Amino acid sequence: MRSIGIAPTSWTNTVVVAEALERGVTVEKHPTRRGLLLSHGAKSYRWSGGANTLNTRLAILTANQKDVASRLLRNAGHNAPENAVFRPGETARAWAWADELLPVVLKPRDGRQGNDVHVGVREEEEFFRIFDALAERHGDVLVEKFCSGTEHRCLLVEHKLIAVTERRPASVEGDGRSSVAELVSKKNKDRGRIHKPLSLGPDEQQTLARAGLHVDSVPKEGQRVYLRVTSNLHTGGDAIDATDAVTPEEKAQIEAMSRSIPGLRVAGFDVLLPRSKGDGPLTVLEVNKAPMISMHHFPWEGEARNAAGAVLDAMFPAVAPVSKVSLAA
Repeated sequence: MRSIGIAPTSWTNTVVVAEALERGVTVEKHPTRRGLLLSHGAKSYRWSGGANTLNTRLAILTANQKDVASRLLRNAGHNAPENAVFRPGETARAWAWADELLPVVLKPRDGRQGNDVHVGVREEEEFFRIFDALAERHGDVLVEKFCSGTEHRCLLVEHKLIAVTERRPASVEGDGRSSVAELVSKKNKDRGRIHKPLSLGPDEQQTLARAGLHVDSVPKEGQRVYLRVTSNLHTGGDAIDATDAVTPEEKAQIEAMSRSIPGLRVAGFDVLLPRSKGDGPLTVLEVNKAPMISMHHFPWEGEARNAAGAVLDAMFPAVAPVSKVSLAA
């Protein structure tokens, strides 16, 4: 066993470094930019928490602009929500556009990690309040039509579907005896390597109130109580492996979506899959050019997937694993 000689800054870096060392790939701190330099023979690539130089500059710029990526996918015949970007001070104009598509989602144009995403906005007063707050904090605001379905993160490498994770919003499961607050405390005792502790702040309490609950409520045994509307892991969501649950038809659709963005060789597609009655068709919500691949290695439930292996295969296809590397933190 060889231990990692470089201290990675995240588990997404850790799994890639471990896979690289297992294959005899040289790993160094990048000499001029943030992140790591992975080299073997004449080839070298930068990797930093999912950001990488396998993707072309054009692909990165496209993924960075959520509205541009969505329009490109729709033009290629794929399902993506209709959206538009509005500047600070354009609240009334944004509402006039959104009024035809209600309910809608509001979020920062360049937002990350599920922060400041507001789902299912219907009322004018609520829309104005949220829009103005987002514009003040972030600048440009993306407004898009709300679509129904179960959110999944799909990792694609070289346009092949490698792993799929259902991202379940922050939640607890009732046991018929414990309050919501007690259930949160129990779940927080061990959140593993990548999962964030749950909290009971204003956003969570508002979500509970919408369901007619509060922190002292005692859910029934087996009752799933959601604390957040959005499913991002950085806001307490759970990664549930769902790779084997994707149908061949869905896999083909998702891989075709990835081919619609030239130069995008490693990406995470946030996709809504129809899993409940009344859900819409398979729809791509967002394209991430720096995907968190550690969620596939350390799921809260389900089988671990070697996402880092697929990344190293893309970087250095002729280099096979030669040793075992410790992932000790």
